[in-house]
Formats: sequence, structure tokens, C-alpha cells
Amino acid sequence: MNPVALFWLLLAISFICYKLKRKKLSRVLAATAFILLFLFSVTPLPIWMLRNLEQQYHTYNPDSKSTQRPILVLGGGHTNDASLAYVHRLSVPALSRLAEAVRLYNLQPGSKIVLSGYSESGQMPNAVVMARSALSLGVAAKDTMMMVKPATTWEEAKYFKKRFGTAQEFILVTSASHMPRAMEAFRKLGMKPIAAPANYQIQKEPDSSLYPWKPSPNNLMYTETAFHEYVGRLYYKWFKEE
Repeated sequence: MNPVALFWLLLAISFICYKLKRKKLSRVLAATAFILLFLFSVTPLPIWMLRNLEQQYHTYNPDSKSTQRPILVLGGGHTNDASLAYVHRLSVPALSRLAEAVRLYNLQPGSKIVLSGYSESGQMPNAVVMARSALSLGVAAKDTMMMVKPATTWEEAKYFKKRFGTAQEFILVTSASHMPRAMEAFRKLGMKPIAAPANYQIQKEPDSSLYPWKPSPNNLMYTETAFHEYVGRLYYKWFKEE
């Protein structure tokens, strides 16, 4: 999914073709590599692809009827640096997701926050780091629950279904770009999620163009994120069954 890796892969194959006297194919591959690099680092295409994902669901503001809906926060990664406070160990996506969950928790007295995220290499699970971060942000311990086993969105959906069933509506918190795939996964398993997106990467400033034509390393990151989500949605659609 990485556009830089794709660029160098195409150049490497182009070089091999050149050595094998396949010069026409070599030129085509090299030209393709540079065209793709231009598209994914200079043009507004990456911003458009990612914004198309992020704008499918908008900020959720609960009404008076939603006080008993649990809030599920999907895992987003963290560091295991023990010198840092738990809240500072969270990745940017995880911290943004947790902040959104705490905001909704404060608007819904009596609600529960379900924190998800597995353990990498036997270290502390992401769910535990988020739960302890939530406590430091004022969430009551009795209002937190954890799912420490799921490693993917699909596994999170299956585990949540097994634990909570399909009858109750719940608020699903994840990154805005990931929300379409997450909603599809939970709905495919018969559940009733309400989208509460967080971690918007494409943010429009009033006095600047949303789609500039200029080289930017952010464009490469946007491309990788968008490709990951689009391919992931196809994979869930074709290969995942209830």
C-alpha cells in the first residue's frame, strides 16, 4: 500500500528489464513509476481519496435518548515507553479516538466506554493503555470495559457481537478514514453501530485551497491510508462471512 515502496519496486523491475535487454518495457515501467510518484505526491488526488472516506460520516452529537448506548473505541496503537504517562503512550489516532469517546461520555451520563486493542509481542494491550488513559482523563473505572484479544477490525466486530449481542445500538468510535470499513464490518455481522468519527486528517482552512498542487510528504501518507482502507473494504466484502 506504500506509494514510495511501489515507486522503488517499479524502478527495480525497470532496471532488471533493462539488463535483460527489454528496454521498451524498462522505459514503460520507469515512466509509470515517476507518473505515479507525481500523482501521489504533487496532485490533489490523495487528498480527494482520503476526504472521500472521511466525509462519509460526520461528527456525532448524542440526543437525550442515547444515554444508555455503550461507546466502543477501536484500537489505534501505542508505544510501550514506560517513562511516559499512559495518555502520552497512545498513537495520534488512538488519542484522538479516546478524546472523542471521553467527549461523548461526558455528554451521556451513565454510559460505558468499551476499549479495544490487542497486545503486540506480549506487551501491554492497547485496550489497557487506553483504559488507563481514560481514567486519567476523568472517566470512572466502573464505566470502562476492555476487549484485549481482537487484533483486527473484523475480530473486534465478532468479539463485540459475542459479548454484547446485536439488539442494542452502540456508538462506534474510530478514525474518520477507517469509519466506512468499520461500519460495514459491524453491520455485516448484524449489529447496529452509530458512527462517531475522530482523527480527521483532511482539515479545510478557510483561507486556503483544500486541493493544492504542490509536493508534500503528507500526500504520500494520505495515499497509503486511503489505499489501505479501499483495499480493506473490498477484502471484507469478498472474503469475510458472518
